[in-house]
Amino acid sequence: MSTTSRLTGECLSAPREGLKSLPPSRLKGECLSAHREGLPMFPPSHLKGACLSAAREGRRANARTLALMLCMATTGAAFAQPPPTGTAQIAPFSGAADAAPPPPWKVVTLPKQPRHTRYDIVSVDGTRVLRMQTDGGYANLLHPLGRAVDHTPLLRWRWRVEQHPAGADLTRKEADDMPARLCVLFDLPLDRLTAGERFKVRLGRTLFDPELPAAAICYVWDATQPAGTWLPNAYTGRVQMLVLRSTASGHATGTWQSETRDLRADFRRAFAHEARDGYLPPLAAIGVAADGDNTGAAASALVADITLGTETAR
Repeated sequence: MSTTSRLTGECLSAPREGLKSLPPSRLKGECLSAHREGLPMFPPSHLKGACLSAAREGRRANARTLALMLCMATTGAAFAQPPPTGTAQIAPFSGAADAAPPPPWKVVTLPKQPRHTRYDIVSVDGTRVLRMQTDGGYANLLHPLGRAVDHTPLLRWRWRVEQHPAGADLTRKEADDMPARLCVLFDLPLDRLTAGERFKVRLGRTLFDPELPAAAICYVWDATQPAGTWLPNAYTGRVQMLVLRSTASGHATGTWQSETRDLRADFRRAFAHEARDGYLPPLAAIGVAADGDNTGAAASALVADITLGTETAR
């Protein structure tokens, strides 16, 4: 039997064993695409296992952690178009007309999520800022961009944690909560990925959503991991996390911290292969969140205006 036939057969058996909601023809297409791109060295049993694992993890906890990436589809078809050129503008929280985050900021969560993170605009120290509060809930606040940032690669913001979720641990799926994170979702072309990573992303798009981004960096505030720690998301390496502030490093709650991140340098650190030749993908979206649904704990934080600019544009 040819490798292609074995690959097809194994992947077609996956729907019968747990992916019945996925049309076999779609899964077959992904597997054949992987074969054409140089993955025949992957034992068919491994691909079959990946399909089943994606179903089991994705239909349960994995879908929750990937929600920030998956919610891209809810922000409109603009992400499917080539990103326009020009300066990316992020709607300032300080300019909100009322207590609701200003458009195009939008709350996005998972279906059947029982409790949601709450987002509202409040005045703190004379400045209108975003307040994020969760009581064992989960939701993201997302701002679509669809812009190249080659000339404005510096991301700046201020934030302040009021309460950490008790028992949170970024290294464990069952405790993957945090009081504050800011995530950058990149519109990364698949031809920048290795063949193996392309297969994973395509399979994810087939199983979950066709607009699933291929890369994201999340800047987080944590209680236990030291500041400066890079680590993959507990569920997927396509989301890389950088702990910017931490109780373990002496960053106390109730204090404002100012951040400036060079997206080009951080993307190169997080995704070295994809960043070859100094490439920086366009930004698809920016997202912020407070998260407490895994531990069931309460957490809260404040975030001031987020901007993109250059070294001299402050």
